[in-house]
Amino acid sequence: MMEFLNNIWVALNTPNEGLMKILSIPLLFVESSLSLFLIITILNLKVELKNKILYIVITALSSFIISILLIYPFNIIFNYISIFIIIHFTLKTNYLKTIVSAVLPSIIFTLMQTLLFNPYITLLNISSEQLLTVPIYKIPLSLIAYAIIFFLIFIIKHRKWYINLLDDIDKKSKSLIIFNLLFGLAYIMIEVVITMKYLDVFPLSYTFANFIMLLLYFIISIYSISKITKLATTTMQLESAEEYNKTLRILHDNVRGFKHDFDNIVTTIGGYVNTDDLEGLKEYYVQLQQDCARVNNLYILNPSSINNPRYI
Repeated sequence: MMEFLNNIWVALNTPNEGLMKILSIPLLFVESSLSLFLIITILNLKVELKNKILYIVITALSSFIISILLIYPFNIIFNYISIFIIIHFTLKTNYLKTIVSAVLPSIIFTLMQTLLFNPYITLLNISSEQLLTVPIYKIPLSLIAYAIIFFLIFIIKHRKWYINLLDDIDKKSKSLIIFNLLFGLAYIMIEVVITMKYLDVFPLSYTFANFIMLLLYFIISIYSISKITKLATTTMQLESAEEYNKTLRILHDNVRGFKHDFDNIVTTIGGYVNTDDLEGLKEYYVQLQQDCARVNNLYILNPSSINNPRYI
């Protein structure tokens, strides 16, 4: 028994690429779950349970397969492409929400990586290669990052810091958001490559400054997206108000026309009454009935009748 435990300890405490790949599978499932909860929380999406499970399973497995088949950093590029496709088809989001769903979790995970990696290897006095190949170093760091992200999701949900992206947002605003997010995605990919390659070289001051810059970009991006969405919502409300005002003006003109016609009818009836012309009044009344019948026949032009013929 002691020998078995000792073998496990040796395997966890020495560089072991095969064991790292095996242990990466449950970590990928945890990371996929956190990414999903981030997407659902930030965008306030309603997703069915089967789609959630489908997203987690496909994302984790595709990330694992890509990491095995492709070398670094090409595996990162193809991993992002697969994430775009998976989000679009499993979460049923439009292209704008798909891009936001892919980029924002990546920014948050990169923030955690930038914040924790350098202090972690400095504190343990290890190299970046040891961090990436020795399970006993890699697993605790991943769990710390996941715990922080889980706490962040809890805060976002509790404080209701949502981004309400409209499906019919105008093209200019949509293009601006997409350009901003794609620029951020390119920066993240470059940041990950540089961090992994020169992690041992960068001092803690650089790591802290880099984290602050990335955090500022994240905050500004969220703020910009929120403002653009609010502006689009306000624009739509103003357009609706203008259409409502036009309708009110048409109704006002119709009321004025009806008042004018009603005054003429009353005046005409008064003329027949004042002259005791009963025959003329009867003829005029018949004419009014015919006019009313023609107006009543216009009921068939009611939009409800046109859209639903059974109401005719």
